Amino acid sequence: GRFYIPDAEELKRETLVTSVLDAEPEQCLRVPGPTFLTFWAAAFTGGAFIFPTFHMYMAGLVSAGIALVFILWWLWTGTAVIPEKPAKGVGLGLTLPLYASGPKSVGWWAMFITMMGDMTAFLSLIFAYFFYWTIHPDFPPDPSPGPGVVWPVVGLAILLGAWLLTLLARRRIALVSPGTFRLMLFCAAAAGVAGGAVLLASPWFAGLDPTVHVYPATVWVLMIWTALHVGVGVIMHLYCVAGSFAGRLSATHDIDIWNVALFWHFIAFTALVTVGVLSFFPMVA
Repeated sequence: GRFYIPDAEELKRETLVTSVLDAEPEQCLRVPGPTFLTFWAAAFTGGAFIFPTFHMYMAGLVSAGIALVFILWWLWTGTAVIPEKPAKGVGLGLTLPLYASGPKSVGWWAMFITMMGDMTAFLSLIFAYFFYWTIHPDFPPDPSPGPGVVWPVVGLAILLGAWLLTLLARRRIALVSPGTFRLMLFCAAAAGVAGGAVLLASPWFAGLDPTVHVYPATVWVLMIWTALHVGVGVIMHLYCVAGSFAGRLSATHDIDIWNVALFWHFIAFTALVTVGVLSFFPMVA
């Protein structure tokens, strides 16, 4: 009890966030308490990936849905809680903030690191496309129907609109009314649904059958990958809207929208690369 955080007088779990190089204290971080929500979220997330390997697709979908419920439940009850005061003394005469958002927060960096891993998986799929193009003379098949240009570009434009709305909502949360902020996110969510649906429709309208050749299978995998991430982004939009209504998200406590905007940066990159590779690369190859 002689150094930093000698006593948890508010009966909260706390830890210090420090600078990377010099370990200078920067924040007193409140962390969630013990819970089984994370255990069940992890278990059903595992089921969502394991069941399909045994062709138990419905069980995988149900497991994914249950995992989503537990994840949202844990996020709502255990994270981004607005503290009862902006700062507190942590010992040795030092006072630190209890809340931080954006690049100053642990959550933002957790999202960034997670998405870097996710991006590695995505780029491995892009590598697979070019690998097949290198070793197979009929990739894409000639003549190749492909997903075309019009529908993928329309879907990409809509998704970029959703990304811009998300970014605008994050930048202007301190300047606009809560109603305008929620409207921006509702519109961004609607655009995300529309853009993802258009991307999935493009290989469908082109008649690409993933069971007859590796090329249409690769196209479908990349489109589905992008659409799934867009779906997660839409859920994030709606979560922020709910947080705004519940008073958990405001101009001074905005960690959630910062993290969501960061996630949408990666979605925008994913959509750009996917459409660029599938729609425009065959023109120049």
